[in-house]
Amino acid sequence: MYLYEDNGTNRIDSIKTKNGKFNFIYKWKKNSEPVYLGLDHVDNEATLRLLSFPTNSKYRGGSLNQSRFLSDSAVIINGEIFDNTPKEFSKKIRLVNLKPPIIAGKQTEALYHIDEDLFYKIDAKTIAVVKEKLKKYPFSFHLLYKINENKNSFSPKQVDEFLKLFKGDITESESYKKLFAYNQKRFTVKNNDLPLIEDTNGKKSKILDSKYEKHLVVFWASWYGPCREEIPLLKKIYNDKNKSLEFISISIDSDKNAWKKTLNEEKMNWKQFIINEKDSNYEKIQMQFRLNGAIPYTVLVDNNFKILKSSVGLSSEKDLKSFIENN
Repeated sequence: MYLYEDNGTNRIDSIKTKNGKFNFIYKWKKNSEPVYLGLDHVDNEATLRLLSFPTNSKYRGGSLNQSRFLSDSAVIINGEIFDNTPKEFSKKIRLVNLKPPIIAGKQTEALYHIDEDLFYKIDAKTIAVVKEKLKKYPFSFHLLYKINENKNSFSPKQVDEFLKLFKGDITESESYKKLFAYNQKRFTVKNNDLPLIEDTNGKKSKILDSKYEKHLVVFWASWYGPCREEIPLLKKIYNDKNKSLEFISISIDSDKNAWKKTLNEEKMNWKQFIINEKDSNYEKIQMQFRLNGAIPYTVLVDNNFKILKSSVGLSSEKDLKSFIENN
């Protein structure tokens, strides 16, 4: 049995099972924040079984089995497993569900009562549900982590209202304090306060050129498949674009050489910049463009730095044309 943190590629421990029984004992650092954990099992014939657990959460209106739980002080997993593997899967990979639910602490309890797709579409309903969940689970690190991941999709005022609903020890956590400090800065940021960032010549340059009416800004990374997959489409749209539209790509690569190598391979003939979390100006870029971190992230802005539209994920040709033309 393997124990992993965040996802199955990050295994942190393993133990041999005996008669279906196993026991992991972990000592977390004092005041450490909860982490997401999961389990998978490999038998003597190298068959991988991916475990998931019943929850009270929903996904797209249907029931959800969750593959992860949070690192509560004790987690008890006891029951039968049922094979739920689609027919098209390899016989060496099995998706198995546990029944009945696992027994864990309050952090997992909150996780298992919050819909998986709650933050997929940010609107007035999302805000109302998040507040409702915070009132019920004011200690939930899962809610804190998700609000932080999506912080730039909410207004500073909305994030402030969320933060005020957390209660207890969580308000002394590093994650809470960082989000609070970041959000306070958002109240004072000016719309025209765009920093200069590094271009392909290694010089700090202006991101937007005011001679254009609109600016299409794409955040990407050389190492991420969907970003590379989108490049041929961007080239096609660039070649056919209106002259009043400026094209800009901003890489969040930490490896500058990998970025330059990719630019040489892909030959994108529009403005290219690079910035990452280590840069002191990264926070300003996040705030100005409402960048949450998920890529590819495409945003259309005007000369007043007003965001006209934004989208996350790989675009189709139809969607990208509509994105540009209907704004």
